[in-house]
Amino acid sequence: MAFIGLLFSLLAMVLWGFEELFLKKTIARVRTLTTLLINTITGVILQFVIVIVFIGKITLIPLNDLIWVIFAVITTFLGYLFFYKALGKQKLSLISSLDESWIIVSIMIAIVFLGEKLSFINIFSVILVLLGAFLISANFKKIKGIRFISGSGYELLSVIFIGITVPLEKVIVERIGEANAIIYLGGLILPAIFLYKYLMKERFFRPNKKAIRTGIASGIFDGLAFTFYLLALKSTNVSVIAPIVASSVVVSVFLGRIYLKEKMTLKQIIGAISILIGVIILSVMFDL
Repeated sequence: MAFIGLLFSLLAMVLWGFEELFLKKTIARVRTLTTLLINTITGVILQFVIVIVFIGKITLIPLNDLIWVIFAVITTFLGYLFFYKALGKQKLSLISSLDESWIIVSIMIAIVFLGEKLSFINIFSVILVLLGAFLISANFKKIKGIRFISGSGYELLSVIFIGITVPLEKVIVERIGEANAIIYLGGLILPAIFLYKYLMKERFFRPNKKAIRTGIASGIFDGLAFTFYLLALKSTNVSVIAPIVASSVVVSVFLGRIYLKEKMTLKQIIGAISILIGVIILSVMFDL
């Protein structure tokens, strides 16, 4: 079971790296909320098909479990919303790197509330991943207050909410099972989007065909990644999953270089190598 959880974590890492590429391309054409809607609808439809065909066993859940789900949906929605807003203002490689700091929040919560313990391998791998993310995102030419780390505004909020969400989703998966978790957590994001639109008086923008295609592509990768991630949570500790999934930054950085022509400095390359080493060590020598 532990090996399967590790494999699912690695798949989620790669798929989320691809998702971030298409998100950047979509947000460049339409507003954040519209992008989130296209991405979510696509992902939810795909997740529903996957559960029906491959997993099954969708049931009604008790009210107390539904409250847990709603709380997780709120933190997930806010985390993604602030991440999308940050993507609209900064380079993909910078924002996706800074965003990975959520693993600190997740692991601390897992230790305090879920009783997880960190081995030396866990600690060393997390340090390598965080060091790599810092090297990729730090802008040493702009050491002026918060501008030292590019995209610190929306990203700070994203880090906090996503960090809370991961251990919360592990609790939910263990309480209601993988199939229910995929359907309820994914499906309830849609009403959250429309509620936000109503409360904040925002509006959707009509995307062109190219934006729709890239938005759907991001939703497909997100739906697959989220499914594998929840399956991993069932059998693997948050302290193992978090640094692996957070390493999707390596995939997004290289894809940003190839497809978006974003330049990679020597510092960013060293950072990417540091993250890869951390993931490899954790994958080969992890202690569950």
